[in-house]
Amino acid sequence: MSQQLRTEELIQELAENLEPVRPIPPLRQVLVAILALWAAVACLGLLVLGTRPDLLDLVLAWRGAGAVFAGLGLAGLGGLIAALALAVPGREATVRAGLALGLVGMALAAGAGTLMLLRSPVVGEHAPLSGDLRCLGVACGVAFLPALAVVSLGGRAAPLRPLFLAWAAAAGTAALGAVVAQASCPFSDPQHIMWAHILAPGVGAVLLTLPLLWVLRRVVRR
Repeated sequence: MSQQLRTEELIQELAENLEPVRPIPPLRQVLVAILALWAAVACLGLLVLGTRPDLLDLVLAWRGAGAVFAGLGLAGLGGLIAALALAVPGREATVRAGLALGLVGMALAAGAGTLMLLRSPVVGEHAPLSGDLRCLGVACGVAFLPALAVVSLGGRAAPLRPLFLAWAAAAGTAALGAVVAQASCPFSDPQHIMWAHILAPGVGAVLLTLPLLWVLRRVVRR
């Protein structure tokens, strides 16, 4: 009898220390909201920076810059899907699908960039270092607010792999930021496109993962 009372007291004590569970919004709704935020930041950035006069021709050039646009867009979408799915228990298949989509996007962008390099003349004009830094800065700057929103929403569920979530959010939003950088970039140098556009997701992951991880942990502790 005493053992039963002790068990009931233990259960009651554990129940008293439980905190209410915060509801997790549906992934599709959150993804649409993040993409809408990115679109708003992208439009604002393009209004400030301006767009290339030949932007439509570049988008339609599927054997070159158009494939880079598409690849970066797919990589960004895949990164967002993976990051958001990491915040929801039992969505491992969605995480894998997002990562696969991101890898396909990066492979498409890198393949198109390589073909552009192979077709470019050996001697030609190259973008200055300031141009490379400009586009990398644009990609990371556009990525910051959407990435912050991803980790803020993801932290509501206390994810089991916060570092992985922060990395996926950083890389995915930086890929989408690189789309804005390329749309406003004044340079057509294939080397510049490879280093400052296609590799921007990697640079964004290096620069943004730790700050996003700090924010994520702050959100989880609240």
